[in-house]
Amino acid sequence: MTSYRLIETAWTLTIIAVLVAILFALTGCTEAQCIRPIVSIERPILPTVTALELEPISFETYAKLRERDLVLHQYAEQLEMTIREIAEVPGGN
Repeated sequence: MTSYRLIETAWTLTIIAVLVAILFALTGCTEAQCIRPIVSIERPILPTVTALELEPISFETYAKLRERDLVLHQYAEQLEMTIREIAEVPGGN
C-alpha cells in the first residue's frame, strides 16, 4: 500500500505542476503601463520686424531670410506635432 500512496502522490504533484504551468502560460505577462511624459508646449512669441528695418538689406538677402524662416517654422511644427503625439497632448494649431 505504501508504493501505491507514493505513486498517487507523484501523480497528484505532476497534475498540480501541469495545471500551474498551464495557468501561467494562459495568463502570461501583464502589459506594463506606458507612462506618458507631462509636456507643456507653448509657442514662443517671436519678435516682429518692420519693413523699415529690412530696407538696408538686399532683395536676395531678404529672400534667403524668408526661406530660412519658413523652413524653421515648418520644422518647429513637425517637432511640435511629434511631441504632441508622443505625449498625447490634446490641442494643436
